[in-house]
Amino acid sequence: MTRYAFASILLSGSCNLRCPDCIGRSNGFDGLPSNVSEFPLRGLDRFIDLLTRHKINQISLTGTNTEPQLYRYEPELLTLLRSSLPGVRVSLHTNGTMALRKSAIFNAYDRVTVSLPSFRPETYARMTGSTVMPDWSSIFKMATVPLKVSVLITDDNRDELDQIMERCQAEGIRRLVFRQLYGASNKIDPLYGKRPVRYFGGNPVYRCGNMEITVWDFRRTRLSCFNLFSDGRISAEYTLMGRGGQHGSVCD
Repeated sequence: MTRYAFASILLSGSCNLRCPDCIGRSNGFDGLPSNVSEFPLRGLDRFIDLLTRHKINQISLTGTNTEPQLYRYEPELLTLLRSSLPGVRVSLHTNGTMALRKSAIFNAYDRVTVSLPSFRPETYARMTGSTVMPDWSSIFKMATVPLKVSVLITDDNRDELDQIMERCQAEGIRRLVFRQLYGASNKIDPLYGKRPVRYFGGNPVYRCGNMEITVWDFRRTRLSCFNLFSDGRISAEYTLMGRGGQHGSVCD
C-alpha cells in the first residue's frame, strides 16, 4: 500500500490577487467550478473516508486559483474535519491578505504557511498585481500558531533573497521555504554551497541561525498525497499539472 504523507483540500474561485505565476492561471485549470461558497465541499465524505482508511492526519487547506481565507465556511470545515478525523492537524496556506481581519480563524489552524513574495511594495505589486501589501510584521506578531514563510523565487525578487532571509530572521520566523518556479529553466539556489542538515521529500533543508530554510523544487519532490479538487474529484499526485488525466490517478 502506498504511504501518503498528507492531503490537500484545494479551493477554487475568484481571488483577491492577480499573481502572474499562479498555477491556477494555467490553461490546465480552466473550468474548475468555484467552491468558496459551498458547504460541505463536493467529494468531502469520500475524501474523509480515504484519509481514515490510509491513516492520514495531516491536511492542508490551500487553493488552485484563490485565497483560502475567502472560503465562507472556514470554521465549519475545521469543526467537521476535527470531529470526523480525531487527532487531525489542519494547516492553512494563505497569501496573508485577510490574516489580520480573520485573526481568530487564522489562529484556529494547527499551523499556517504564509506566501510572501517580497518585503518591497514595488516588487510585491509586480508579483501579485496589488499595490496593497499586507502588514507582514503585524501578521507575524498576531500569529499564535507555528508559522512558516514561503517565498516563490522569480526574476522579480531573485535579488532580494538575502534580504528576505535577514528580515525573516529578525522577525523571529523559524521556518522559511524558497520555492523554485515550476518549469523554470534557470533554477536559483540562494543557499548554494552550503551543506544541508537533512532532506525532506528530496529537497535540502538548511540551518541558518535559529531558522530552518528549505529550497523546494517540485520536480525533484518525492511525496504522495491526496488532493480534493473543487469539482469533487480526488487525485493521488503531488504535482498539480492540470485537468483530466494530468491531475494524476483518481482515487476510488
